[in-house]
Amino acid sequence: MKSNHIRHLTLSLCLILPALLASCGTTTGLKSATGQDVAASSRKFSKVTVQDFAFTAKNKGNNAQVAPSIFAERIATQLRRTSGFMTVARNAKPDADTLVIGGTITRYVEGSPALRMIVGMGAGSSYFDATIQFKDSAGAELGKIVADKNSWGLGGTLAMAQTVDVFMDEAANKAATEARKFVK
Repeated sequence: MKSNHIRHLTLSLCLILPALLASCGTTTGLKSATGQDVAASSRKFSKVTVQDFAFTAKNKGNNAQVAPSIFAERIATQLRRTSGFMTVARNAKPDADTLVIGGTITRYVEGSPALRMIVGMGAGSSYFDATIQFKDSAGAELGKIVADKNSWGLGGTLAMAQTVDVFMDEAANKAATEARKFVK
């Protein structure tokens, strides 16, 4: 009986823990320029280049100045691991067989992990918002993803662990997953 209880508790934790560790906010799937979901693309590419992101956010953190290149590098790293493109480059000049990924970071707030843990209720919150654009070499938009991430407002160790770095990694993983729709 006790063994069964432990097994149920373990299973429950395995199912609930990933949801608790995920940040608040969303990262959309790939949407067309008209806002429709893109299930697959008729345009296919064998190469991809990830451009540094534009930065329109107010400077709110020690790493804000380097965030555009850090985020782009995280996307490129995920693409190298999982995408299937023959070539993954950074800031390369694209040709007709190159998918171009770039975009804009619109909010970047590192916040305070200590305030998030101790006070909660939104104190010290961290935020990361970005639009990730997928284009062809001529600059025509093929689709985009919108990341709108923020730390959990109720505080505690969960909120403390939700940093801008975690949010960038989550958005980079989503971008790499969605980029597979364009692999030749």
